[in-house]
Amino acid sequence: MKNLIKGDIRRIMCKKSLWVAFIAALIVNVLMIVFYVFAMNNSSFNYMMGNLDGMGDFGGMVIGIAVFLAVYNDDFKSMTIISIIGRGNSRLRIIIAKFINSVIITLILYAVFALQVLIMTKAIGMELMPDERLALCLAVVRGIYITIGYVTMAAIVIYATGNNAFSIFMLVMFYLIIPNVLPLTSNLPIVKNIHLERYDYSGLCSNGLTNIILGTPSRGVAILVLAFVIYVGAAIAIIFKVFNKKELDF
Repeated sequence: MKNLIKGDIRRIMCKKSLWVAFIAALIVNVLMIVFYVFAMNNSSFNYMMGNLDGMGDFGGMVIGIAVFLAVYNDDFKSMTIISIIGRGNSRLRIIIAKFINSVIITLILYAVFALQVLIMTKAIGMELMPDERLALCLAVVRGIYITIGYVTMAAIVIYATGNNAFSIFMLVMFYLIIPNVLPLTSNLPIVKNIHLERYDYSGLCSNGLTNIILGTPSRGVAILVLAFVIYVGAAIAIIFKVFNKKELDF
């Protein structure tokens, strides 16, 4: 397992496409900061909002796609997954190794993202209030949390079908479409009182982080852990079931 993870991480870190996509996400973040600070108002609050928007939605989605392609694309596209199994690695071991790799790559990318925010804060001489610093820290945590979850959920498709394009489409659905469509269900008579947007993965993440900001960290952490166990745990279980049944040509 250790050698499988280490070898895959080395391969992933050398991929130019990963860093090109990540640089694009960093550029999105810088553009959002420039818009909020220089086009609107030069204040620490607008600086914080620029970073929050830059790391969320489109910027976060670009990172998620970069992680997904780096971890899953090559092995399934070139069918080297067959070679890995042929060397005596079980399918469960491959699934776990791929999941761990996605976590490691996500942590590395968001660590660089956080470093960029810190450098820009110092470079432009921005003084942030304690609440604003907390919001930025939690934005990084949210990005890591969301990316790991969505990448794992989208991996169900590639394990089941090997279709990379449809997997990316599902990833975009998770990032952009579902969180924006679910709030609209509040207008439907049957489900308007259920508030479905509170129970999807990103909604639970926002709920948990809001509790932390509002001074109830134990409740917030409990929500985050429970949502992760339910959504990511279920995704891994489904992956194991569909991949274990998939016939591979050796």
